[in-house]
Amino acid sequence: MPSVGTLVDALGTTTLALASDAAGRDLAVTQTVLHEPGHPVAPATRGLLLGVALGPDGSGLDAVVEEAAAGGYAAVALKRRGRGVEAAVRAADAAGIALLVVDDAVEWLHLDRMVTTALSGSRAGADVALSSVAIGDLFSLAHVIATTTGGATTIEDLGRRVLAYSAVPGQETDEERREGILGRQVPDLPENDQQYADLYRAAGVLEYPATDTGLGRIAVAVRSGTEPLGSVWVVVPSTGLRPDAARVLASVTELAALHLLRNRSSQDAARQRRTDLVRRLLEHDDPTAARQLGLTDPGRLCVVAVHPRSSAASVDLGRLLDVVTVELEARLGPTGCVDVAGRLYALVALADTPERMRTSVAAAARSAGRALHTSLVCGISRPLRDAWRVSEAREEADGVLDLLLTGAAPGEVGSADTLVDGLRLLALADQHPVTAELSETAAAILRHDEEQGTTHAQLLLTWLQCQGDTRQVAERLGIHANTVRYRLGRLESVHGLDRTDADQLLLVWLALRLHRSAV
Repeated sequence: MPSVGTLVDALGTTTLALASDAAGRDLAVTQTVLHEPGHPVAPATRGLLLGVALGPDGSGLDAVVEEAAAGGYAAVALKRRGRGVEAAVRAADAAGIALLVVDDAVEWLHLDRMVTTALSGSRAGADVALSSVAIGDLFSLAHVIATTTGGATTIEDLGRRVLAYSAVPGQETDEERREGILGRQVPDLPENDQQYADLYRAAGVLEYPATDTGLGRIAVAVRSGTEPLGSVWVVVPSTGLRPDAARVLASVTELAALHLLRNRSSQDAARQRRTDLVRRLLEHDDPTAARQLGLTDPGRLCVVAVHPRSSAASVDLGRLLDVVTVELEARLGPTGCVDVAGRLYALVALADTPERMRTSVAAAARSAGRALHTSLVCGISRPLRDAWRVSEAREEADGVLDLLLTGAAPGEVGSADTLVDGLRLLALADQHPVTAELSETAAAILRHDEEQGTTHAQLLLTWLQCQGDTRQVAERLGIHANTVRYRLGRLESVHGLDRTDADQLLLVWLALRLHRSAV
């Protein structure tokens, strides 16, 4: 039967540590209960009570511990949140139950899933000899699976990032696996989306036949309860896998889930600490935070701003943050990704060239967008300047993002080094918010569009961008060339536009362009 000690060993002391008497390791645990502060503790034989809150001075646990002990609980778990737990330890020891301290960065629901999975894994008795594999050691887990099934193995997260892979001598592999290992990311192939969708819907192991370019695979989704965590893939060599390979792979899913949860928990804790430091940098230009992050060269960093092309209300911000973080880290290394007022910001290391930087961010945005069923727009700042003036880089990334979202610049990903003129126009728009100050003609056109529902401003801006090429304007706007000529004539007759007056056209264009940037 699993015990408190089993859970501590499985989840790791950085996640869950025993603070009370060591004898508590031997107490049996069979279930978890999430505690709601202010409500009575429901009885639970051999239970672990999660979510217990300390008072501001570290006190207030005595009554909860007594209730838990009376209700048959084996242990109580709490978070320090900067407070001492000495009084709580004494209360637990007196009641004969274990007191466990949880890392502040670990969410209670995530811990509940980890403990539940650990308890299931302890009872499952998987066929594969995994007892010697430390929980969280994904490379050893991949090695054991590969040895037992007879095929090279990779373990992936939900972002299709290769977390670990086997290295058993003599096992056959292919170029797709080699590419995924080298880049630590599954290659972006046309069939991937459908294959992964099928895998995460399936209840067991799926088989994928060999193709002209690669070997076959068997794969299984790894879940904690109903929540998908990742997947395990085994290459089918030309000589075939061992006869019971599919059964073996199916049997390790619960233990693999514990490994992935443990791995994610340690990653989440480190990521949360990094995120907190990045937020301090973004909002306060805090050099102390930079030192704690281990950053020494601001010239090798930039800020990336991310926002959905569609309404942000239709996208879960927490999910967006998780997926974007994973995708950026897979391509650019460790990053801190935070959300500020519904917009995401990441402090990332520059790629070797600006073009490579844009390509990497674009690939991350596409992959994250597919996972979230939306289109993501990204603005990239120039390298940090003036030591740790991160807030300036954030404003620059914001400006690029605004240009893309308003259509003032084309595409889904843009960088400040290629959109300098657009950023200067944004700055001008801030200085000249009243269009009429620059051009009464432009102001009249905009009023007419607003009152009558016309699109004369868009037509005129497009005509100016196309340098008067009527056919090109018609193609861009999807209307007939004669319609373009008619509407331009209306602009001249109604608003007094003179297409031969270069000075007037300059001011009209500038006013309309600034207005669009400011919207």
